[in-house]
Amino acid sequence: MYVSIETYSCWTRKSKMTNERLWNRFATLTPYSWRLGLCAAVVMCSGAGCSSLMTRNANALLVPSSEYGATWESPVAQYARVRHLQSGNVASEAPPEQSPETVETVIARAIGVGEQTEEARNIFAAAERMYQDARGLREAAGHDEKELRRAGNLFVKASKRYLEAAGHWKDSALEEDALFMASEGYYAVEYYARVSELYRELLKKHEHTRHLVTIQRNRFAIAQMWLQADKQREQGFWSFNLTDESMPFNNRFDKAMAILRSIRDDDPTSDLADDATMLMAHSYLQINKPEKAHEALTDLVKLFPSSEHQFLAHTLLLQTKMILYRGPEYSGVYLDEGEKLIRAIRRQFPDQAPQESENWDKFAKEIRYLKAEREWWVAKFYERKAEIGAARVYYREIAQNYYDTPFADRAFARLNELKHRPAKPTQPIQWLVDLFPDDDPVKPLIATSPDSVIR
Repeated sequence: MYVSIETYSCWTRKSKMTNERLWNRFATLTPYSWRLGLCAAVVMCSGAGCSSLMTRNANALLVPSSEYGATWESPVAQYARVRHLQSGNVASEAPPEQSPETVETVIARAIGVGEQTEEARNIFAAAERMYQDARGLREAAGHDEKELRRAGNLFVKASKRYLEAAGHWKDSALEEDALFMASEGYYAVEYYARVSELYRELLKKHEHTRHLVTIQRNRFAIAQMWLQADKQREQGFWSFNLTDESMPFNNRFDKAMAILRSIRDDDPTSDLADDATMLMAHSYLQINKPEKAHEALTDLVKLFPSSEHQFLAHTLLLQTKMILYRGPEYSGVYLDEGEKLIRAIRRQFPDQAPQESENWDKFAKEIRYLKAEREWWVAKFYERKAEIGAARVYYREIAQNYYDTPFADRAFARLNELKHRPAKPTQPIQWLVDLFPDDDPVKPLIATSPDSVIR
C-alpha cells in the first residue's frame, strides 16, 4: 500500500494538533508537581530499560572467552542434550522437599490446616497418651526395677514422638508445647544434658513461652546438681562422659555456669535470677576465681537491689576486693572501693551491721594500713630517684592522713631527715646541658590582645 505525500502531511498535521490538544488538556487538569513527577518517572523507566546503560549485557557474558567462565549453547545443542530423557525420569530427579512452597501452603500451615498440621496434631495426641501411660506405670511400679525401667523407656519414646510432632509444624504453639513436653519426658528419666539442649532450643524459638517458670526451676536444679557433682569430682574440658546421661559430655562446671547465666539473662525479673547470680559467685569463689566472683557479685549488688542476698553479697564483695588487691606496686582502686563499700554496708543494713561491726572495723583498719603502705612505697620510690620534693609530699600525706598506722611515725622521721636535702637532684654534667639551647615556649597560632574580653 502506497501513501501520497499530501496524505502523509495531512496525517502529520492532524496528529500534531491532537497531541497539542491532549497536552493542553493534561496541563490544565494536572498540577505542576504531578507533571514533574510523571516526567521523572518516565525518564527513570526509560533509563532502566535501556540496554546502553548496562556495563555488560547477556551476550557479552555468554561467550566462550568470557572472563566469568560462562559458555553459550545454541537451542539445537540444548535439545540434543536432553532429547533422550523421558518426562518421568526428569520428574523423579527433583526431590519434593526442594520444591518451593506456595502461598496457599504457607497460609494453611499458619492457620493450622492441611495435611502436615493435621498429622502433627495426631502425633502430638499419640505422644500425650504415651506420656500419660508412662506416668501411670511409674506410679504403679513402686520399687519394682523392671516396671520402672519400662516406664523410663516409655518416657523416652513419648519424648521422641513429641519431637516428631514439633518437626511437622514449625513456629507454632504446638511446636512450643511439644518441645516442652519432650523435655519433661527426658527430665523424668534424668537425661539432664538432653533436657538442657531442648530448653535452649525452646527459648531460642519461643523466648516468651508460657512454660518459662517451670523451665527456669528445672534448669536451676540441673545446674545445682552439676555443680555438686563437679565439687566431688572435677570434670575438665578433656574429661569425657560417655555413659552417664544425667551429666554433660565434658566441661561440667562451665556448662552449669552457662545455665545459671542464661537463667539470669532470659528472665531477669524472675525469683530465680538473683539466686542464680549468687550461686555463680559462690561457685567461682570455691574454685578460687575471684575475678569472676567479683563480676557476679557486682551484678547482684547493682541489678537486684531488693534481693534477699544483698547483705551477703556486700560482705562477699568486700572480701573479694581484698583478695584482688595485689600489693603496693599495683593500683589501689580495690582499696578505695572497699572503703566506700564498708560505709554503704553500715548505712544500708542498720540491723545486720551492728552484729558484724567488729568485722567491719577490722576490714576498715586493714584497708587503711594497706593504703598507708602503698603511699609509703611511692614515697620510697621517689626517694630512691633522689626526687626529694615528691617524696616529701607522700611522707607528709602519710603523717597527716594515716596517723593511726605504724607508717605515720616513720614518715615523720623521714621528713626530718630529708628537710635539708634539695628537692630535685643536681645535674652531674651541667656544662654539657648548657651547650644545648633551651626550648622556646610554644607561641599561640592566633595572637590575643591584652585588651580582649572573654565573653
